[in-house]
Amino acid sequence: MRFRPASLFARVLLTLVLSFGAFALITFGSALYYVLYPVVQRSTADLAAFMELSARTLVLLPKPARQDYQDKLLEEYQVRLLPGSDPPQGLDDYFYPYVFRLSQALSQRLDRPVRMQSNLIEGRRWFWVNLETNQDTVWAGIPRDRIGTRPLIGVLVISALAVLLVVLTAAILARRVTAPLTRLARAAEEVAKGRSPEPLPENGPRELADLARQFNETSQQVRELLADRTVLLAGISHDLRTPLTRLRLALEMLPDEADPHLTARMRRDIDEMSTQIGQAVELGGTLGAGERQREDIAELVSEVVGNRPRIAWRPLGRCIHSINASALRRILGNLIENALRYSNGSVEVRLDCRHETPSLFVLDQGPGIPESERNAVFRPFYRLEHSRNRSTGGSGLGLAVARQLAVANEMEIELGDREGGGLIARIRLPNARAGDDTKVVH
Repeated sequence: MRFRPASLFARVLLTLVLSFGAFALITFGSALYYVLYPVVQRSTADLAAFMELSARTLVLLPKPARQDYQDKLLEEYQVRLLPGSDPPQGLDDYFYPYVFRLSQALSQRLDRPVRMQSNLIEGRRWFWVNLETNQDTVWAGIPRDRIGTRPLIGVLVISALAVLLVVLTAAILARRVTAPLTRLARAAEEVAKGRSPEPLPENGPRELADLARQFNETSQQVRELLADRTVLLAGISHDLRTPLTRLRLALEMLPDEADPHLTARMRRDIDEMSTQIGQAVELGGTLGAGERQREDIAELVSEVVGNRPRIAWRPLGRCIHSINASALRRILGNLIENALRYSNGSVEVRLDCRHETPSLFVLDQGPGIPESERNAVFRPFYRLEHSRNRSTGGSGLGLAVARQLAVANEMEIELGDREGGGLIARIRLPNARAGDDTKVVH
């Protein structure tokens, strides 16, 4: 199973890290092979030649002059020569990259396998090699600090710096690419929720600037379209209310001998048409965000419930929270009306104020809504019962108005099954603000 980062930023970052990482490895390998390796090769060849020449010179000198020669080599060149076949004490194998390459250089020079060994002298590590000459055997040694290289530490430092620079560079480049796209995604989400976001800055790379410009133009067109829709619905409402008023006046002027049942039915039809026109205009109007103020949610629910029958509601405490009170009243009222219409039993209203985001619940004992239809019922004029009969349901606008108001005011409406049958409608209020005082309400 391949690893695939979820976000665009993570994918861009991973791509850049891998690309720059591969480039850094290739650069490091090339420098090692074409620069450092030839330098080390030349240095070890020179040192091997110097050690061999020093050993041959030592055995050719008179014995009284040998000690001065050894002291001079040790002081000026940090090369110690020990004539005789007895090896230095405590020799063992110790791998060191430079010494390994020096052993190879000595092997090539002496035309025989050479293996350097190591020991500690007064806490100082030395590397020794047996150099056989025609006159005598000489052990030549060099201290580790003469070499002065620390390859492992160098590799670790270079690797750490390379990784740090690669990650920082990749993160900066990835952020520059993804930050405008993140702003665009958030603005598109605001448009999808029916809000009007601030225009995006039209700067940066040409492609991203063109994308931001196109989005701003599209967002402006959407706002103009919504405004035109509102004006159109308002005009239709005005034009339709005039003939409805004339019909109402005509009904009032009918003679007394007119059929009372027919007259009553015509009045109901006129009232229904007037209500539907008002709901349509309400849906097409500006159902935007309102100012949030600290309100007692329990008191607000009590005002909406009032003394209406079939509604079970018991306020058990105060719940202070910042909300758009008028929007919440309309949302809760629409959900309660919907529950009363589709349920013959009681409708229960509950308030959960135990968290930073309080929730309101409207529970009915009706037939419920299938899970596959729970998103569709929030569409305007959508009804589960398609006969369009007022006795079997409303106009299909109540839930649409509630959802649009909730989205515009940072609330959420969720529908679920009630245990034992029925529907649960949950209103999740906005996140708490400083100063909100939510108290436990059972």
